[in-house]
This record gives sequence, C-alpha cells and structure tokens, in this order.
Amino acid sequence: MPERVEPATPSGGLAFSTVARLELDELLDQLIARATEVKLTQGRLRGLLDATAHITAGLELDDLVQRIVESTRALVGARYAALGIVSDGRLIRFVHVGMDEATVERIGALPQGKGVLGSLIDHPKALRLEDLATHPASVGFPEHHPPMHAFLGVPLLAGGTVYGNLYVTETTHEGGFTADDEQLLTALAGAAGIAVENALLLENARRREHWQAASAELARGLLSGDLPPQAELQHLLDTAVEVARAHGAAITEVADADPGTAHVTAAAGGVADWSGRSAGTSGSVTQTALDEDGPVLVADAAADPRTTGVVARAPEVRSVLAVPLATSPGGPGTRSVLTLTRSAGEEVFGSLEAEMLLGFAAHATTAIELARGRRDREAVRDLEEREQLVLSLSEQVLQRVQRVGLALTGSASRADPALRDHLLAQVAELDDVARAVRNTVFPR
Repeated sequence: MPERVEPATPSGGLAFSTVARLELDELLDQLIARATEVKLTQGRLRGLLDATAHITAGLELDDLVQRIVESTRALVGARYAALGIVSDGRLIRFVHVGMDEATVERIGALPQGKGVLGSLIDHPKALRLEDLATHPASVGFPEHHPPMHAFLGVPLLAGGTVYGNLYVTETTHEGGFTADDEQLLTALAGAAGIAVENALLLENARRREHWQAASAELARGLLSGDLPPQAELQHLLDTAVEVARAHGAAITEVADADPGTAHVTAAAGGVADWSGRSAGTSGSVTQTALDEDGPVLVADAAADPRTTGVVARAPEVRSVLAVPLATSPGGPGTRSVLTLTRSAGEEVFGSLEAEMLLGFAAHATTAIELARGRRDREAVRDLEEREQLVLSLSEQVLQRVQRVGLALTGSASRADPALRDHLLAQVAELDDVARAVRNTVFPR
C-alpha cells in the first residue's frame, strides 16, 4: 500500500509575513469601520424616514410643530430643539423642547426673532456653529437661560416660501454638530416645510370661516334691534376679542374739529379700562391707520414709537393691529379706528388677521349704520303717527267744544237776563279755548 500523506495544517502550511499580517489587520479594521459607518448611516436614515412619517401624520398646526421639534431633537441627538414659524418676515410662533417648565418660567418671554434667530429669518439658509457666541449677530441669552454653544439651524422651505426655521443646540455626542447632521436636518426640514405649509393653509381656511361666521352673527345681532344703541359698540368689541383671540380691543375716535386728540369711546378685554380716556394722536398707531387708510401691524409694541402710549397703559401688550373704520360710529365729523392687542407669549398678529379684521369691521359698522337708520325711520314714523293722532283728537275736541257752545247759546236765548249773561260768558270762554287749540295744532 502506498504511504498516506497527511495534509498540511493551515498554521503549518500557510504563513504570513509580519508586514502582510499588519496590512490584513488594517484592511479588517477598515472593513469593520466602514460596516459600522454604513450601519450607523442606515440607522440615521431610518430615523429620518420615521421622523418624516411622524411629522406628516396630521395637519393640526399646534400638534404638528410639537412633533417636528421632538423628531428633530431625537434625529440629530440634540439637547434642545425649537421651531419658529415665520410670517411676513416676522417670528409669529415659537415652540421648543428640552428645557423644564421651571427654567422656562424663570426666563420669561420667548424669543422675538432677534440675534442669530433673526439672522436666519433674514437669510434663510443652513447655519452651523461650534459656538453661538462667535456669530456676529449674537446678542447673548437672557438671565436664567441655560448655556448653549453648538448650534444648527435650517429653514423650512416649500415652493420657494420660507415658513420657519428649525433650530437645535447642544449635541449629546462629542465634536458638535456635523455635516451629516446638517444634511439630515435639511432633509427633515424639507418635509416639515411642506407639512407646515399644508397645516397653515388649513388653519387659515378655518380662521377665515370663523371670522366670516362671527361677522354674519354680529350683523344679525346688530340688525335684530334687540341691542340698545349704547351696547352696539361694546358687542362689536367683545366679538372681535373672541374671534381674533386677542388680549383686548378698543375703538378710538378723532373729531375733525380736534384732530390732535383721540377719544376711546369703547373698550373690551384686557384694555376695558381705556374706555373714556383721551390721548394725543401725533405719531400714534391710531393716526397711522387714519393716514394710511389701511391696517397697521406692530409686531413688538415695546420697540415701536407708534405704540408707546399703548405700552404705557398696558405693559403686557406685545402685538398691536389697528384698522380704520369705513363709517365712523360717532357719526359725521369724526373718524374712528378699531385696535386689537395681544400680550407677550401670544402669537403675533399677521396679514391674515389684518385682512379679516378689515372686512369684519366694515360689515359691523355697516350693520350699525343700518340699525341706526332703521331706528331713525322708526322714530320719524312714530312722530308722524303721533302727529296724526293729535290732529284727529284735536278735530274731535273742537267739534265737541263747538257743540257745547251752540247748546249753551240756545239755552241762553230762553233764560232770564242774569243767567243769559253768565251762559254767554261761558260760550265766549269756550270760543277762546277752541281758538287756542286750533292755533296750537294748526299754526299759521
């Protein structure tokens, strides 16, 4: 039998030089690193898909923005996340996550779109910073605000329109936010922008419907005749506060005979105590609305000289909207302005509210004018009916007086001289009474 040859063992028959072994180890390490990177990338892409599906799950704006900031924070591993909704170049809504309620309460008012946030509004493009304080537009943080250094912000765009900005600060991993974080957040912001656009369209449509329904109901109430004249303006303001979700409302009138003074004829809500007050019109929001003959929007009342008087009387006011009234409730010789206020922490008035309030005020003042006209016509009709009644009664009274006079004259002809003279004197008195009645009712 031939001799059996044992196969060589791998360790004995396959050997690597030290250099080759080192190169293989490096290749294996690179392969593992690449596999880990691919796995991490796949995980983050799945996170992006999950976040996109999550934020597009509904169209209610308040719920939507909350879902967006929560998904954003989880997607890029941020400690803090926020979303600012922008309208007409102004920050109108700001939602954030990451800070506890006690900290938020100590900080006070929410951001108003200044500093770095304002820079993103003015220049809507991705901004990534290692330290917020190094940016030229940085204005620092208010007292009690937690420290924030690493920052990443991207705009929410849809159809070329900027609907807001996404912000994240303070990463939970070392090295700050990366280019991959920026790409992920930009992709998420694209989906969020479309979702916010749709939610805003739906919310605006609902707001328009709400305004129109309130306007129609107000007109019916004013034209029903159930309200006394002195309650009409108050009813208008109460309705405006409710439908506009405003802090307060007031109507100021400026008489042509005294154009330098504005009188508050009615007020409601948080500014109800303004009623009956007067103030100068020079440089005021009231005068601006009259001069421009259109809506005036003030996003930050404390920083606008036109609303200095408003803030002096109501320091809590932040946003102001004023519209001129087409027909003045005060009648000829006066011009009026309807003003709404919102306090700090509430959504800033926007162009939609300005448009809706202008139409609402036009319908309301027209209804007031019609109601007043109807009351005037009814008063004239009542007067005419009263005059007709007086005429009718006067004719009847005169006829009766004449009959009594004739009867007394006939009796006097058959009486003795003393009684005849007395009866004729009474007849003369009746003639004087008839003449006085006739002259009063039928003046020459």
